[in-house]
Amino acid sequence: MEAALLLPPVYICSPEYLALCDSLCKVPKRASMVHSLIKAYSLLDHMRIVKPKVASMEEMASFHTDAYLQHLQKVSEEGDDDHPESVEYGLGYDCPATEGIFNYAAAVGGASITAAQCLMDGKCKVAINWPGGWHHAKNVLKEVYMAFNPEAVVLQLGADTIAGDPMCSFNMTPVGIGKCLKYVLQWQLATLILGGGGYNLANTARCWTYLTGVILGRTLPSEIPDHEFFTKYGPDYVLEITPSCRPDRNEPHKVQEILSIIKGNLKHVV
Repeated sequence: MEAALLLPPVYICSPEYLALCDSLCKVPKRASMVHSLIKAYSLLDHMRIVKPKVASMEEMASFHTDAYLQHLQKVSEEGDDDHPESVEYGLGYDCPATEGIFNYAAAVGGASITAAQCLMDGKCKVAINWPGGWHHAKNVLKEVYMAFNPEAVVLQLGADTIAGDPMCSFNMTPVGIGKCLKYVLQWQLATLILGGGGYNLANTARCWTYLTGVILGRTLPSEIPDHEFFTKYGPDYVLEITPSCRPDRNEPHKVQEILSIIKGNLKHVV
């Protein structure tokens, strides 16, 4: 772990970036809550802060089709109004095409590009863009590592899996996610850390602050420090998140069946 941190992690942030991310209707002010808690724990002192760029249309077109980008730009300016093409592009309840969404996407994408460039330039071994991500992956890590033998890793650590999230699908704690993060960090590869979902804003800030501490190899005090959003962490005002009493309905044989299928597919990787 210490060897991976000879260079301090890069932390992608700027006031303008936070303000734009705060405006996303599904997670209002989440970016500032995360940043403020990380700052309150004095973790910024151990990272290099880098201002993000905004992704150009050409950069986004290297992954997305021109038609999709043009549609996103249109609904961003004019509003969606149940446009029939929006469904075709996957826009809707889970990915709402709200006003200004194009600028938001360009900012978040540009921030991840900035973080990746820092890794490619050898300026750090770990780069963090907590407002980034917004996609899903499933962390069979040992087999994936052996199959692909990667030179770099993009790790998306969405917090909507955490107990108490409105998504209500999972019952995890930051400690569990932190174990996955530690497993990847011990590979000592260039690692890009992204956020993703997380709709209980206080718990998302708790989670990503805890994981920032994991990256830095620092144990954080349980008591939430006094800061701008302190009152959001009541009634206990502690960093830890307690799982609910929900029963685990994952049947062991079904889990093993899914894992076997995935591992079998990895054997075909060339």
